[in-house]
Amino acid sequence: MVVSLNSPRLIITAPGSGAGKTTISIGLMAALTKSGIKVQPYKVGPDFIDPSLHRLVCGRASRNLDTWLLPSELIPELFIRTACKTDIALIEGVMGLYDGLGGSNDEASTAEIARILRSPVVLVVDAHGAARSAAAVVLGFKEFDARISLAGVILNRVAGEKHAKTCQEAIEINTGVPVLGAIPFEESIKLPERHLGLIPAPERTLPITYLSNLARIIIDHVDLARLIEVARKCPELAEPKSITENRGIAKIKLSVAFDEAFNFYYQDALDYLDQKGFEIETFSPLRDETLPTGTSGIYIGGGFPEVYAQRLEENQDMRRSILHAAEDGMPIIAECGGLMYLSQSLTTLEQRKHTMVGVLPGDTEMTGQLTLNYTEAKTTSVHPFLKSGDKVRGHEFHYSKIINLPQDARFAYELSPGRGIERNQDGLVEYSVLGSYMHTHFLGCPTYAKAFVETCRRYSAKS
Repeated sequence: MVVSLNSPRLIITAPGSGAGKTTISIGLMAALTKSGIKVQPYKVGPDFIDPSLHRLVCGRASRNLDTWLLPSELIPELFIRTACKTDIALIEGVMGLYDGLGGSNDEASTAEIARILRSPVVLVVDAHGAARSAAAVVLGFKEFDARISLAGVILNRVAGEKHAKTCQEAIEINTGVPVLGAIPFEESIKLPERHLGLIPAPERTLPITYLSNLARIIIDHVDLARLIEVARKCPELAEPKSITENRGIAKIKLSVAFDEAFNFYYQDALDYLDQKGFEIETFSPLRDETLPTGTSGIYIGGGFPEVYAQRLEENQDMRRSILHAAEDGMPIIAECGGLMYLSQSLTTLEQRKHTMVGVLPGDTEMTGQLTLNYTEAKTTSVHPFLKSGDKVRGHEFHYSKIINLPQDARFAYELSPGRGIERNQDGLVEYSVLGSYMHTHFLGCPTYAKAFVETCRRYSAKS
C-alpha cells in the first residue's frame, strides 16, 4: 500500500563537525520524550554509533538515510514507514549541512536529504569565541542554496545571557532566521569518545542522571513549543513507491553477532533480510559458547573487537563453533570488525597479540590511522554469493590493516573508489565465508541480499 505523510519533522545540522549537533540532537530527543512526545530518530550518512544513542534515548530504532548506500527514491518510503507511527521525526545530519561526496553538488549530504524529504532545517552554531560573526555564518548557510528551508538556529556553548542575546539579535536582524535556543557551555554534557567517534550505546548505558540533566538543559534553554511549531510546517511528501515484501515464504535462521564488540548494523538492512526469508537471532561472541540451534548463515558486523580482543580470544568454544561452521560450508558474511575477528590474530595498539577465529588468512594489526571512504565494488569470480562483474556499494571506516596475507589470497571485490584490504582489493574468501572492510546496506544491494539468502537456503537443505 502506498502512503503519504505530512508529519512534523526537523533536521538538526551544523556548519561542520564538532559543533555539538549530536549532543543537542540527543538532548532534544530526551526532552521531547520526557514530555510524552513519541520521537522517531534518524541519522544522515553511514553511521552506526549515533543511531545506537538515538535508540537508547527514544526507545525505538534509529534509521539511516544515505543516498550513496540507498537509491534516493527509497528515502521517502523508509522515512514514511517509521515516521508515520510517531509524533515527530528528528533527523541528525552528518558533518556540515552541505558536505557530501564532493564540492560540485550536494550528493550524499544532509542538504540532499532535506530536499528529498522537504524538511525544515535547524542549524546548530558553535558560538564560542564569536558574537555578531555568528550572523554571517547563518546568512551564508541561508543563502547558499535557496532550496533548503533554514527554519531556525540553536546556539551552542554560549558564555552567558549577554552573549546569547548579542548573537540572537545579530542573527535575527541580519538573516530573519529565528534563534530557537542558546545552550550554555557545560562540560558535564559532553559525550565520551574513542578513535571511531562516540562510544556506542551497546557498550554502556548513559546514566539516567546524564540524560535527565541534558533534557533539563534543553528544556531550560530551547523553546520547544516553537521548535515543534517549526516542525509542523512541513509540506506533504510525494507518494513514494512501496518496497515489495515477500510473504508466506519459509524462514531459515540467520545468526547475527550482537554484543559490546559487534553492533554496527543498519536496522533497515536487517528488516530487509527478514522480509527476504531470514529468521534473525542474535548471539554474543563474547558470552555464548555455541551458535544458535538451526543456524543456516552467520552475519558478523563491525564494532570494536580490538577493545574486547582478550575476551574474544578467551571464548574458545565460540571461536571453535564458528570455525567448524565455516569448514562445513555455512555461508558467513563478516564486515570490518567481523573480518578482524575471523582473521588469524588481532594485535592491539598496545602490541598485545590475541588469537582470533582463524577462518580467514592474514593477521589484523591496529594502526591508529583512519581509512574512510565511500566504496563501489565490482565482484570477481571468487565471490561466494554474486556473479563476477556485479557491483555493490558500501563504505569503509577503520583503524586497522590486514598483514601477512599469502600470495594466493582470494579477493571477492575490486574497489573504485575505496582502499580495501590490499591494493584496492577487498573481501577475503575462504569456503563460503566473505570477510571485507566494506560495510554494505542490503536494502541498497537487493541482488546481494537475495544471493546470500539463496546460498543459506541451499546450505540449510544440504544440512
